[in-house]
Parts: sequence; C-alpha cells; structure tokens
Amino acid sequence: MQKYKSSELSRARIFKAIHEAAPENQASKSDIATEALALLSLSEGARPELLSSDAAEAMIMRIQAGLVIGTTIEKIKTLDSLPTTVQSFLDKYALPPCIKIQDLSDFQSLDWGVISTNSDVREDNSVGLCLAEYGVAETGSFVVHSSPEMPILINFLPLYLLAVVPKSKILHYMDDYALIANDIAKHAKTPRNMCLISGVSGTTDIEGVLVQGAHGPKILHIIVVEDI
Repeated sequence: MQKYKSSELSRARIFKAIHEAAPENQASKSDIATEALALLSLSEGARPELLSSDAAEAMIMRIQAGLVIGTTIEKIKTLDSLPTTVQSFLDKYALPPCIKIQDLSDFQSLDWGVISTNSDVREDNSVGLCLAEYGVAETGSFVVHSSPEMPILINFLPLYLLAVVPKSKILHYMDDYALIANDIAKHAKTPRNMCLISGVSGTTDIEGVLVQGAHGPKILHIIVVEDI
C-alpha cells in the first residue's frame, strides 16, 4: 500500500510540473506556420554543397558515387525507351520477363513486348515499377504519394524496385520538398502517405553483418527520364 501511495504522489508531482511548465499563451496556427517557414529559410546557409549545380546531374553523381545504399541509376530520353531499359535490368539479375507496373496510362500504353506487367508483388523475387512525384539530389531520394493510382505497397513488397523520376521534378534539397509538402497541406490535398525513399533499408542486428532489404526492396534502380 505504501508503494502504491508513493507512486501516486510521484505521478501527481510529474503532472503538476507539466502543467506549471505549459506556456500561458498558445500560438495560433498561422503563427506556427510563419515560424516554420522562417526556420526553413534559415537552412539556406546549412545546405551541403551538391556534386553539381544541376539537380538531376547532382542526383545521378551522388548515386553513381555509391553514396546511396543499394541504389543504381541511369538516364533515358523518353518513356518509349523504358521497356528496353526494364528488360536490361531483368537480364542483369537473370529475372523472368514479369513485373508489376503502376496503373498509369503513360506506362500502360508502352510496348512492353514479351514483358508481363501485372505480376503479383507478394511473390518472391518480384519486380515493381513506379513513377516518382519528385527526386531529391541532396540525398539521392525519390518521393511517392499514395493515391488510387499509386498503391503504396508497390514500393515496399517487391524484392526489386524500379523508380521512374522525371528530370524536371528533381529538386536540389530536401527542404525544397518540405515547402512543396507545406503548400499541398495548405490546399488540404495531403495524401495519406508521403514517402521519401533514400536507398534500400539495411540492418546489422545479426552478428554485425549488413543485410540489405531488411524492410522493403533489396535492389533499387532509379531511371531519370529527360522528357516526360
């Protein structure tokens, strides 16, 4: 009983301290938004130097330098070249001509030849293909937003993932995307999921051995399209 009373007293003291520390004047939503934008503007001086002034080239150079785990990258001129690029990827890893593409007319209208485009990504060694909303040169990331046309699991269930990134939508820095996300929120159009994917996941939990693809794809290949 004494132990119970002691716990109750400790709990009461903790909550009393929390209440006493609470600010008397609560900031309005507009004040918080203004302060957040001001903080973002301060990041200009803290931004790391990119490998190129061109965002697309900076992203490509970062990934080619091996600075994004488990990720490769290439550039093509138009989407018409995508099926050939995908076939080369499948050949590289000795995979069957079977992938799951995002349900977009731009993808569906391409001539996929012998490649089946509606595989089950729940199966082992499956391959997924998605269209990114944005790329981020600073981190070699790409961004996907969930929608009826973007089932978010296509980015996490396949063992192999190909992400198509329009060159025109590659941003220089991560906080550039933060401003875009803020604008989306202002218009009440925030999707359920806004995922920033920076390479493949890895863990060294088991005997200090690096295992790639612990949570999501093991191999990630980004395809930058110049004209899309």
